[in-house]
Amino acid sequence: MAIESPLFQSSMELLGHSITHFNGTSELDRKLVILHLSNSVELLLKDMILDSGDSIYKNPKETITIHGCIELLATKKISVPFLNKLELLIDERNALQHRFGSPNELTAIFYMNVALEFFRSIVKQHYGQDFDELIAQFADDKDLVALKMREPSNDSELENLKKLGKVHPLGALLSAVAYLEKTMLQFGSKVGIGERFAPSLPVSARYLEVNGIELPAGLRDRLENTRRLRNQAAHGRAEPTREDVVAAVSSVEELEAFLGSLNIDETRQKVAIAKKQREAELPNYESSRVLLPPDQWMHETLKNFLMADPALGGKQFMIEVKDLNVSISHLPKKLPGAARLYHYTFTLNEKGNNISSEAERIKAEILRDCLAQSEDGVNEEKVSSIESS
Repeated sequence: MAIESPLFQSSMELLGHSITHFNGTSELDRKLVILHLSNSVELLLKDMILDSGDSIYKNPKETITIHGCIELLATKKISVPFLNKLELLIDERNALQHRFGSPNELTAIFYMNVALEFFRSIVKQHYGQDFDELIAQFADDKDLVALKMREPSNDSELENLKKLGKVHPLGALLSAVAYLEKTMLQFGSKVGIGERFAPSLPVSARYLEVNGIELPAGLRDRLENTRRLRNQAAHGRAEPTREDVVAAVSSVEELEAFLGSLNIDETRQKVAIAKKQREAELPNYESSRVLLPPDQWMHETLKNFLMADPALGGKQFMIEVKDLNVSISHLPKKLPGAARLYHYTFTLNEKGNNISSEAERIKAEILRDCLAQSEDGVNEEKVSSIESS
C-alpha cells in the first residue's frame, strides 16, 4: 500500500490534529478528539478498500459509510483490529454529532488509546511502516512529547507525569497506575510469580503479599490509596488532583526502590515457599467447591457480595482479608472524609469445609452493621470499629 495516497495522508493529518486536541483541556478539545479519531479511522479503512481494487462509491455522489467499509473488508478476509472498540468509537461520534455536550476525559483517553493501537497495527501490517516514525510527519513535536508523557517507560519519564498532572490529572493518574502494574508484573516474572493474578491484583499490595513478599506498612497504605483513587476516578466517583498525581508517582517510585533493594534469589525462594503453602492448603477444602486458600477465597466471596447485594446499593467499600481476619472499610459518600471500619474474624474446622457457612455469617453481620448505621442516622464520616468473632 502507498502512503502517498490522498486518503492515507488525510487520515494521518486528522490523527495528528486529534493528538493536539487530546493535549488540550477544554470540553471542545475532547469532542474534537472523538470526531477527528473517527474520521481518521474511516479514511484509513477507505484507503484499504481502494488498495484492494474496489470502489468506495455506492453512487456517483456518495461514498460508502464506515460500516460499509468494515463489511466490504470482511468479504475480502481483511481483518480490522480492535473492531469491537472501533464500533463504539463510531457510535460515540454519531451521538456527538446529534446532541450537545462533550465526552469526559476518561472517554477521550479510552478512544485515543484504541485509535493509536489500531493505527500502529494497520500501518505496520498493511503499509509496512513504523508508526512512530510516520506520525512524526503529521503531528507537532511538542504534542508528541506531551502524548509520550502519558506512557512512561523509565524513572525519568515517570517523573514527567507530575508535570502532566497540572493539566491532565486523570490521564496522569491512570498512566501512573499503568506503570505501577507493569512494574509489579515485571518484578513478578523475575521471582517466579507469573501472571496468574494479573487481571485483578497487580496494582494491589496483595499481589506481592500472597506470594510471600511483605511491604512496609506505609508503602502498602500508599499503594492501596493509589489503587482506590484510580478505581473511583475510573468510575466517575472522584476527580484526582495534581496532589493526588504527585502522591501516586511518589508511591510508584518508592515501590521501585523497595523492589530493587530485594535479593532476587532470596525473594524467589520466598515465592516458592508461599506457593507450596497455598498448594498444601488446597486439600483442606472441598475441592469441588473451594479451589483457593482461605483468605483469598473469603476475599473474593465477600467482595462479590459487597458489590452485588441490593441492600448495600450506593455504598462503597474496601476489603482486606489476612490471617483469617476481615477488615471492611465503609467509605464516605464524599472525599476527603474518614471511613467507618468493621472487623470480623472467621475460623475453620479441621477439614476447612465450614468456610461457606463462615462467609454467610460474616455477610449477615456486615448487613446488620451497615444497615444499622444507616437507620440510626449515624454520621457517615465518624470512624468506629466493631469487633465480631
